[in-house]
Amino acid sequence: MNALRNALLLLLWMAPLYAAPRPDPELEALQQSLAELEADPSLGGLAAGEVERARQAVQTVAETAKRKRPEPIFLAQRRIAIARAVAERELAERQLAQLEREHDRILLQAAQREAEAARREAESLRLLSLTRAEETERALQIADAARVESELSMAEAEASRRVADAQAEEAALARREAELAAEAAESLRLQLNSMTARRDARGQVMTLSGDAFASGGASLRPEADANLQRVIQFVQGQPTARVLIEGHTDSQGSANLNQVLSQKRAEAVRDALIAAGVEAGRLRALGSGEDRPIDDNSSNEGGHATVASKSCWNRGSSPRCAFACQGFSHRHFW
Repeated sequence: MNALRNALLLLLWMAPLYAAPRPDPELEALQQSLAELEADPSLGGLAAGEVERARQAVQTVAETAKRKRPEPIFLAQRRIAIARAVAERELAERQLAQLEREHDRILLQAAQREAEAARREAESLRLLSLTRAEETERALQIADAARVESELSMAEAEASRRVADAQAEEAALARREAELAAEAAESLRLQLNSMTARRDARGQVMTLSGDAFASGGASLRPEADANLQRVIQFVQGQPTARVLIEGHTDSQGSANLNQVLSQKRAEAVRDALIAAGVEAGRLRALGSGEDRPIDDNSSNEGGHATVASKSCWNRGSSPRCAFACQGFSHRHFW
């Protein structure tokens, strides 16, 4: 009975010992340092590996007897310090990265602003250049318009001058044509007058005007064709008449040369009539030389060669025609 009572007393004496553990300030300090690190708003969640190792070191201190704690406490303190340093380093790295990102963002924004400013400046320069180009183009257009207007004025002046020149030339041509027409009319009048058959002492005579022979020559010139055709028509109009072709010259030169020249010219006219179809037996060529000129050499009319054409008369029973040619030493006609 006493033994039981003693045992109960012993238990009652030891119960307070187990119910109220003794304070452990070193462990509590370690636990508080670790808790503060984990609860720090800036460092919490950082250096997770180091924090875990610090927690294990604190747990080791808690499980180690007090007499063996100095080394574990030192290690736990070091682990907590390392965890805090690593967390602070990671925080600094994060802050540095954030600052770098912010720096890059600021640089990017600055670059964008500069690019935008450069773009606006380039656009302003482009618009300015475009405006200047348009002004230059307008100036060129104005200059071109002025040049074109000047050229048109010059062209109009040149055209007016050419029109005036053309009108003057046309007037001159008209005057010349009028003069030529008057000369042609006068020449035709003279030719018609000279080619009109008339009668004289020999009978019916036709006188032709116009250069028929070259100077000093006995060959008919092409200009004599028209007058020759009139003579041919006149001769062929009287197919039964005989024709006497007389060649004449003026008194210039020797008589013998004039005689020969007048004979050759009469023969040239005869040959032309034969070539035109007139019967050769009807024709007789006679050179009269300078003894019987048709015109007076001293008169103005004597300066033109005249042709006396057929003259028809009756000698006995046969009608005969005389064709007289006269030429001068310098301008011979038939």
